[in-house]
Amino acid sequence: MKIFQRGFLYFNFCVFVFGCNIDKPKLFELQNLDSIGINFSNDLTFSNDFNVYKYRNYYNGGGVSLGDINNDGLVDIYLTANQKQNRLFLNQGNFSFKDITKSSGVKGEKAWATGVTMVDINSDGFLDIYVCNSGDIKGDNKQNELFINNGDLTFTERAKEYGLDDRGFSTHATFFDYDKDGDLDAYILNNSYQAIGSFDLRRNERPKRDSLGGDKLMENIDGKFYDASEKAGIYGSVIGFGLGVSVGDVNGDNWEDIFISNDFFERDYLYINQKNGTFKEELTNQMKSISGASMGADMADLNNDGFNDIFVTEMLPSNYQRLKTVTTFEDWNKYQYVLKNGYHHQFTRNMLHLNNGNDTFSEIGRWSGVEASDWSWGALFFDMDNDGFKDLFIANGIYQDLTNQDYLQYVASEEVIKSVISNNQVDYKRLVDIIPSNKVPNHSYRNTGDLGFEAFVNSGLNIPSFSNGSAYGDLDNDGDLDLVVNNVNTPLFVFKNQAESLKNNFIKIKLKGTSKNLNSLGAKIEIKTALTQIFHEVQPVRGFQSSMDLISTIGVGKSEKIDLKIIWPSGKTKIINGLAVNSLYEFEEANADFIEEKQSEKKLIFKKDIQDYFPIHKENNFVDFHSDRLNYHMLSTQGPKISIADLNGDGKNDIVFPGAKGFASQILFSQGDKWISNEKNNELLEKNNESEHIESAILDVDNDGDLDIYMTSGGVETSIYSTSLYDVLLLNDGSGVFSRSDQNLPEDNHKISSESVSYADIDSDGDFDLFIGERSKIGEYGLPGSGYLLVNDGLGNFKNLTDSLAPNFKNLGMITDSAFFDFDDDDDKDLIVVGEFMGINFFENNNGYFSLVDTKWKQKTGWWNTIDIFDIDGDGLKDIIIGNHGTNSRFKASLEEPILCYYNDFDGNGRGEGVLAFTAENNKEYPYALRHNLIDQMKSLKKKFPNYEAFKNADLTKIFSKKLLKDSYVCSVNTLSTTALKNNGNFNFTKIELPKQVQFSPVYSITHSDIDNDGDLDILMGGNLFNVKPEVGIYDASYGLFIENTSQGLKYHPNGKGFNISGEIRSLVVDKNQVWVGRNRDTLSRFTFKK
Repeated sequence: MKIFQRGFLYFNFCVFVFGCNIDKPKLFELQNLDSIGINFSNDLTFSNDFNVYKYRNYYNGGGVSLGDINNDGLVDIYLTANQKQNRLFLNQGNFSFKDITKSSGVKGEKAWATGVTMVDINSDGFLDIYVCNSGDIKGDNKQNELFINNGDLTFTERAKEYGLDDRGFSTHATFFDYDKDGDLDAYILNNSYQAIGSFDLRRNERPKRDSLGGDKLMENIDGKFYDASEKAGIYGSVIGFGLGVSVGDVNGDNWEDIFISNDFFERDYLYINQKNGTFKEELTNQMKSISGASMGADMADLNNDGFNDIFVTEMLPSNYQRLKTVTTFEDWNKYQYVLKNGYHHQFTRNMLHLNNGNDTFSEIGRWSGVEASDWSWGALFFDMDNDGFKDLFIANGIYQDLTNQDYLQYVASEEVIKSVISNNQVDYKRLVDIIPSNKVPNHSYRNTGDLGFEAFVNSGLNIPSFSNGSAYGDLDNDGDLDLVVNNVNTPLFVFKNQAESLKNNFIKIKLKGTSKNLNSLGAKIEIKTALTQIFHEVQPVRGFQSSMDLISTIGVGKSEKIDLKIIWPSGKTKIINGLAVNSLYEFEEANADFIEEKQSEKKLIFKKDIQDYFPIHKENNFVDFHSDRLNYHMLSTQGPKISIADLNGDGKNDIVFPGAKGFASQILFSQGDKWISNEKNNELLEKNNESEHIESAILDVDNDGDLDIYMTSGGVETSIYSTSLYDVLLLNDGSGVFSRSDQNLPEDNHKISSESVSYADIDSDGDFDLFIGERSKIGEYGLPGSGYLLVNDGLGNFKNLTDSLAPNFKNLGMITDSAFFDFDDDDDKDLIVVGEFMGINFFENNNGYFSLVDTKWKQKTGWWNTIDIFDIDGDGLKDIIIGNHGTNSRFKASLEEPILCYYNDFDGNGRGEGVLAFTAENNKEYPYALRHNLIDQMKSLKKKFPNYEAFKNADLTKIFSKKLLKDSYVCSVNTLSTTALKNNGNFNFTKIELPKQVQFSPVYSITHSDIDNDGDLDILMGGNLFNVKPEVGIYDASYGLFIENTSQGLKYHPNGKGFNISGEIRSLVVDKNQVWVGRNRDTLSRFTFKK
C-alpha cells in the first residue's frame, strides 16, 4: 500500500460504475455464502498501537489459494486473514463447502497472514500450503508457515524444518525449478522494514543486501531450502517493496524468468534466467517505462503469439471525480531527480508490457484501454468466456483512502495537529476515523483478440468493494473458471461462472511430472485450433497474494477438435493431434519423449552498423514546463531532421546534422568508411550555435550547379526578440565549403520559431522557391503560427510574397511539416501542410497562387508530425502517410469528443495561457489539469475552489466566465491516429488501413523504399517522445517500424526484420541500401539492407 502517491485518466459516467446494460444476464453469479457453506470476512479492528499510521500495509488485505488438497477431483479454498484465523474450506461438490480449518490444523499461529500458495513441496502427491506472514512490527511472530499435508485432511506446520520460516515482511512466495535440477525452488517476496520517509534517494541502496528483510531466492537441496539470492544475482535490499511476483518464460528459451513488482519509489525487476543457476536483471534494457508504484502483476500470453506479456497494476483512477480528488503526480524536477539517482521512468498508471519477442517490450496499456482501474491490487488474466483469449480481472479498493487530497490538507493543518496530540501521545483513532472510505468497483475487461480490451460490462464481477487477493479455478467442474475474491471488512466474493450458456468449448489438462515436481510446474501447453493457437504455462502463483488451481482449464471457442503440445521443464515433449474438446485429459511426463525441434531462423533484412564516429545529438537543459506549466509535451526537443546529398561533388552523399541551441550543427562528408567535417564549416556553424536548428533542406538556391543548405531555427528556448530565430541559408562555393547568406529569413522583423521547410519551383521560372512553417508562438502555446511563401529571384535571394500569393497561409496553425507535390496532375506543385491542432490542409497552385482546397481531410484535426508521399498501392498515383500522435496515450479524441485548447489571459496578468480540455460524454468540457496545477498557473482560482471536493465536477464554464471562454482562441483535435491516404486524383483521398502497431507511439518520421526487392515500396517509421510531464508518461513503445508492402496489404513485423532501434527517432532517410536514423539526444545510426 502507498500512502502518498498519484493517479490519472478518463471521465467515466457508467462504464465502470456499470449501471449500463443491467438487463442482460451476467456471466458470473455472486454466490450467497450461507447457501454454499462459506463464512469468511477479513475484518480489521482498530488499535491505537497498530493501525494504518503504524503499519503502512495495514489495508493490503489477504490472499486466496485454490487446489485439490485431498485428490477427490474437487477444488478446495484456502483464505488468509490479517487479524483473524486463516480458513480452509473443503469442496463437497455442487458448490457446497465445509469449513475444516480447526480439524485440519491450518488456521495459522503467526501474525498478519498475507500471501498463500498451494504446492506439493515434498512430492508425496498431496498439496501443501505455504502462508506468508507480516505485520508484527515490534515482536518476532511473523515467520512464514508451511503446512504439510498428511494425506488425511490434516496438516502439520514444518516451515522451520524446510528452511522456509522467513522472518521478513513477506508478501508472497512462488515455487519453480529455476536451475532445472528436477526439484522445486522458491522465491520469497518481501516488503522492506524501513519507513518510506527515512530513505535518501541519493543513495541507491539496491545492491546493498538486507539478509533479514530482503527478497530471497531459496534453492532446494535435498528437500531443504537455502538462500541462494546473492550467488544467483537476486536483489535483496532494504528498498525492495515487493507486492507482486510472477514467474514464466519471458524470452522463449524454456527457462523460467522472474518479474517482481515493487511498491513506492523502487523500480520493478525483470530477472532473466541465465541457465547456469544465475539471473541477470534486465528490466531497464527491456522495458523503457514502468508503473510508478507497482502492486500486483500477472504474466500471460495475451495475443497468442507464444510470448508472455506482463501486466502491472497501480493506482490511476478511471473515474474522473476520484481522479480530481485523490490524485497528484510527480513534477518534472522530482522525476528527473529519481532518474538521476538510479531509478527508472516510472509513472502512475497500470502498465501492459507487450512482449516483442526480441528481448524488448512495448508498453501499450493506454492503447489497450487498461491503464486506469483505481487502487488496484491483483490482476488476473484468464479466459472468462472460453473464447480462446485471456480476459482481465482487477481487484480494487482501499478501505480508508489516505490519498484523498482534502484529507491530507486537513490533517496537515496546525490546528488538527494540535488537537490530535496530547501529552506527546497521538490520538490515532481520531486521525483514522476521518479518513474517507469509498468502495471502488472491481474491473473486468474482455479480450477482443487484437491486443485490445473492452469493459466487460456484463461480467457480474464489477462490484464496488475493498478487494485484494483473488484466484480462479473450476470449482464445479463444468469447464469454466470460477473466481474467489478476498475483501477487507467485507464478506468474501465467490463467483460462479456461467460460460456454459455461451456454448464455447474447453479442454482441461492435468499434468504429472517427475518425482520431485509432480504437478509439472513450469510446463508449457500449446493448443492449435482451426482459427488460432493458444499458449499456457503451468504456474499457479499469479496476481496478488494468491495462487490458482493447478489443473489447466483452457477455452477453445467453437473448435471441436484441437492439436495439443506439452513441453515439460525437462524438455520432454508430448504431441497429440485431434483431441476432442470438453474433456479432462491427464498426461504423464514419463510417457513423453525428447523431441529435437528445428529452430526456424529469423530471416533478417536489416543490419545495424556499429560505428563510434557517428555524431551524437545533444540537447540543452531548457525545460518548457518551467515557463508553460499547463503544457504536457515539450516543444524544445523536435530535432534533428537530417538531410543527405552530395555537397562537394565527389559522387558520395554527405550529411547535414542540425544541432540544438548551444550545440553547433554539423556538415559531414563521406570519406571511405568514415565521416569528416571541414574546419571552415565548423567555424561557421559554431557562430550560429545559439539557434535551435531542427530541419534542413538541401537544394541549389542560386542556380550555380552546387547544393546549398537551408536550416530552420525553432524551439521555445529563445526570446521572441532574438536574432537567433532567423533561419539560416548556407551557400556552397562548389567544393563543400559554406558561407552564410546575409538574408534574414523568412523576412526582416519576422523572427519566428520555424520547423518545416519545403521547396519547389512554384512559378515555373527555373528556380526553387520555399515554404517555411512556423511551429509555435513562443510563450503562447495554442495560438496559430503562419506559413511563409518565399519566392526566389533565381540568385538565391528570397522575397516573402505570402500576402499576395498565399494569404491563407497566415495564422494557419502550429505547423510541423509540409510537402510540395502535383496532386491535381496539372504540372505545377501543390502543397500539403500539417501541424498540431491542424487538419490536413491541401493548397492548390494556380500559376503560383495558392488557395485552400476544401476537402474532408481539412476537418481531421490532429497532432500531426510528418508527411511522406509515395505510391503505396502501385496504381501510379502518389499516396500520403501522415504521422500523428497515436492512440497509445492518455489523450483521446474523436469528432464527438475532441480535445480542445482555449487560449486567453484567464487570470488577467497580462500573459496568456493555453488550457487543454477534453469533451466528456455529457458534452461538457473539462480541464486535463488537476486543481493544484491550475492554481499554480492562475492563483485566483484558489479562492473559487478552496478544496478538491469543490473542484471535482467543475467543467470549464464553472472555472472561467462565459465571456472569457467566448473571447478565447480555441483549437481542437479530433483524430490522433497516424493515417494513410489513397490518392484517387484531383485532391480526392480515401483511407488506407495501417497495422495497429503504428498507433503505439507518436510517429515523427516516415520514409519508403523497396526494401525486399519485390517491386513495391515498403515503409519505415519512427518516433517516440520522452520529454513530457510525468502525469502523461513518456511515449516509448516504438523501436522503429518496418512495414512490408504485400499483395494482402501492409504487414507489420514484430522484430522489424532487424530494423530495431530505441530512442526518439526524428528522421529516417534512405540512401541506396542504407537507412540513416536521426534521434534526439542520441547517436546518429545507420542500417544497411540488401538491394
